[in-house]
Amino acid sequence: MKISDSFLKAQLQNVFWIGGAGYGGKTTITDLLASKHRFQPYHPEDLFHVHKKAASPEDHPSLLAPFHGWEWFFNRPIGEYIQGIEDNGHEHFEMVVLDLVKMNAWSKVVVDGFLLDPWLLKRLTEHNKIIFLYSDEETIRKGFFARADKQDLLGVINTLSDPAHTRKHILRMVYEHSARKQAEAEAAGFKVIVRNGESNLQETLATIEKHFGLT
Repeated sequence: MKISDSFLKAQLQNVFWIGGAGYGGKTTITDLLASKHRFQPYHPEDLFHVHKKAASPEDHPSLLAPFHGWEWFFNRPIGEYIQGIEDNGHEHFEMVVLDLVKMNAWSKVVVDGFLLDPWLLKRLTEHNKIIFLYSDEETIRKGFFARADKQDLLGVINTLSDPAHTRKHILRMVYEHSARKQAEAEAAGFKVIVRNGESNLQETLATIEKHFGLT
């Protein structure tokens, strides 16, 4: 069965999308918008393992790919690492869309979208309902592992054979993935905000509210 993009777009009229990559500020902005404007926040990553239970090997080979341990997972070649993230995101997205179609019927929704594909979203939403958030390399390097929600991750990394090397490898992957996704969003014609050491959260929020027509 195939559902047309135009039909899905009509069913997602109440959805606002916060796209981007690691440490771009997506989750913070999503929660601020939801609280201030009484939107329903939707965090796809929180539901990843729930959705994974409904996956099938035929339709979702990446989601159900074998796991070979944390040493392998974190130290894969960067190209392979990024491709794995992208493949998971594409397979997960159809499950996300089904959730959003249901939520759209009774509430306005703001999506914290780590793995949004700009070219796919170009077919499913309007330009004034989506924005992409990224960080420059220095901001990622200084802040990525300092976040409270990364402490469990650091705990796992510290059990590996060379934690310092693994941390540097992950930071390089996060930045390269971020730069690649930023280029895609810009090529698709979407509005992009790049976070740096001088960024102001309230100014960023105000810019996004204006872009979304909320002010």
